[in-house]
Amino acid sequence: MKYCLYARVSKDDLFNANQKKVLLEWVQRQGLTEKDYYYFEEEMSSRKTRPIKDKVIKMFREGEINTIVVVRIDRFARSLQELVMDIEYIINNGGRFVAIMNGFDFDKKNYNASQQLILNIFSSFAQFEREIIRERTLEGLARAKAWGKKLGRPRKNKEVLKNE
Repeated sequence: MKYCLYARVSKDDLFNANQKKVLLEWVQRQGLTEKDYYYFEEEMSSRKTRPIKDKVIKMFREGEINTIVVVRIDRFARSLQELVMDIEYIINNGGRFVAIMNGFDFDKKNYNASQQLILNIFSSFAQFEREIIRERTLEGLARAKAWGKKLGRPRKNKEVLKNE
């Protein structure tokens, strides 16, 4: 059995250190060695692309790994639909999905209607939280714009552009 530990941060100025600590503590409790798992960090991603996660799913599809471990479900997917679709794909294809802090350990044997309900509830709360953050951000940007603040990236000096 080969495991994949996956950590992701939402912004490039954040770090995966706390997630890595939780993941490696889980590895230790399972009695795994470094030969038993891969560790991947996603630090540079966008809303639409996550190359490291895509690589993890590809490795699962090709049989290189059969268990994906994350700290929390919101670190694996950005929407309820994506999360449920990915987890069900993993489970339905003989894999295992573990979300340590959520207490989830899903595989074909123990993924029943109750587990699906709990996953959907947790996913809904994660998506709700994400939407609240988005709304607050938009409100803050609107307030700053109303106060006359210039938004966006600073423009390069025209003199600098001529010399490049």
